[in-house]
Parts: sequence; structure tokens; C-alpha cells
Amino acid sequence: MNTQGYILKGAQDMLKILAVALLITGSSTASATGLDNSSSSFPVQEAQIEPGIYVFVSFSMNDTSLRSYFKEASKYKARLIMNGLVKENNGSNNRFANTKAKMEKAKINVEINPNLFELLNIKEVPAIAVVTRAGIKKISGHIEIRKALEMMGEDREVRS
Repeated sequence: MNTQGYILKGAQDMLKILAVALLITGSSTASATGLDNSSSSFPVQEAQIEPGIYVFVSFSMNDTSLRSYFKEASKYKARLIMNGLVKENNGSNNRFANTKAKMEKAKINVEINPNLFELLNIKEVPAIAVVTRAGIKKISGHIEIRKALEMMGEDREVRS
């Protein structure tokens, strides 16, 4: 078995995921910009955040919690978001491979998008954010998505 090809393919898959995850698109009026262009001749493009439910998690959380959020997020069409790759070094210098292995072990899929963490000012995880055309609501702490939506006054249907 050629393990180098497998790791390379995993790294390529992670690069594709990162490339897609770093693109923030949508036609929402909920927007954010962290740049001040008053002293610059360069125009600042406002980042548009696609409306939806975002669940911010971390690999520092245990696998059971990650799996639970993953399963519940799929019911609400929510996106599971992480800030970056696995930081631990299990004897390998390939953080892409470590991240892929951690996701497989936890049996989850995530979007790696540090821009969303910054734009929504997420400082601790888990956190749940709801982005609508009217604005952004968010709540932090280990709470079921259903309960968080209820607390934020969001009436969302569960996907069958």
C-alpha cells in the first residue's frame, strides 16, 4: 500500500476544503469589515456572510461533543466551523494529515474558516451564530443547537 499517495491525497483534499472555506459569499446584508480604509488609498471590500446557522467548534473538544454537534447541525442545515488545523503533533509534521485523521476518528466533517471566527468575533467555543438579513445573533457555551435557537427566538424547522 502506498501511504505517501494517501497522505498526499488527504493533504490535497484539505487544501481544497481550505480554499473553499476561505471564500465567504452570499447576498446578505449582514456584513463585517475589520479594516479602516480612512488612511489608505485601497478600497476595502465589505465581507458578506451567507445567512444561516453556524456552529463554531474546536478539536480541543472531545470527540463525543464534536459528533453530537455534527449530528444536530445536519438536522438544522447548520455549518460546523473550525478556526484551523489540528495543532497537536503526533510524530508527524503534516498538520493536514493530522486534521484529516482527527476528523475521521471523530466521524465528523467540518469547514475550516478562520475568517468567520474573526468576522463574527467568536472568542470561545462551542458557539452558535444565526446570520439573517436582519443581523447576527450568537450564543456561547455547551448547549444543544435546538435550545440555542429557542433562546435566540429563532424558529427553525428540523430537516428530515
